[in-house]
Amino acid sequence: MNLLAIANRYLADRSVCGAYRHHVRRIASQCRELSTRRVNDYLKARLERVSTITVSNERTIILSLNKYAWENGIIESPIRGVMKIRRRRAPTKAWTLEQLRAAIDGTAKHAGRRLRSGAPVDKFLRAWIFLGYESGARFGDVMSFSVEHLDGDILRWTQAKTGDPIVRHLSRACLDAANEMLALSPDGRIVGWACGLRQASRVMRAHLDDCGIGGTSKWLRRSGATHIEMAQPGKASLHLGHRTPTLAAQAYIDWGQVRAAAPSTPELVVS
Repeated sequence: MNLLAIANRYLADRSVCGAYRHHVRRIASQCRELSTRRVNDYLKARLERVSTITVSNERTIILSLNKYAWENGIIESPIRGVMKIRRRRAPTKAWTLEQLRAAIDGTAKHAGRRLRSGAPVDKFLRAWIFLGYESGARFGDVMSFSVEHLDGDILRWTQAKTGDPIVRHLSRACLDAANEMLALSPDGRIVGWACGLRQASRVMRAHLDDCGIGGTSKWLRRSGATHIEMAQPGKASLHLGHRTPTLAAQAYIDWGQVRAAAPSTPELVVS
């Protein structure tokens, strides 16, 4: 059975965010066929290219399509024997405050450079870093932020992934960076007007490499969560807007930074 046809029917019956819709269709088009052999071949091939966590998530989506097809009479019986994926999660690493400040200061090196849209690269990166870090929002949400989401120093938006409302207080520096981009914006968006998602990722990747701090733009979200946890233990999940309280501790907090700032027991043996 053609998996993309099943995916299209599955999505037509649901109200989902654009990113999830795109993700499901991509997986279905690449896997192509809903059969045990084809699904296992797809998962094995993916294991050679991406992390076990990504493959495990894709397996879950395929099994959801499998269950949907069976329950709605599209297939006579569900496929069985799909290989299990053992998730191997590397310890989470986030940027320190010093590294984030270096990333902010480093945007000055791009003064005079412009994207195809005409947006200044330095102002674009500066606003993105501030907004991503202080809001804790996902990449797509940050790119969708507009003047309508701002109310003085308050940022209000609805998460695309969960549909839950979020409210954040922004620093003066963040607001200044956002207003500089808004002054140039043709459509009211703060940073999303400057370029597409792929080009934005390439520009950020080059900037981070130039700063020598590594990581990706996803680290803005986890860095904010880590520093919130250091200041107020147990509050990282609220910053991230998670419905599952344990998810922040599992995948978003750099415990190396948190524990370095936490009190420790006295040494029992002093050399």
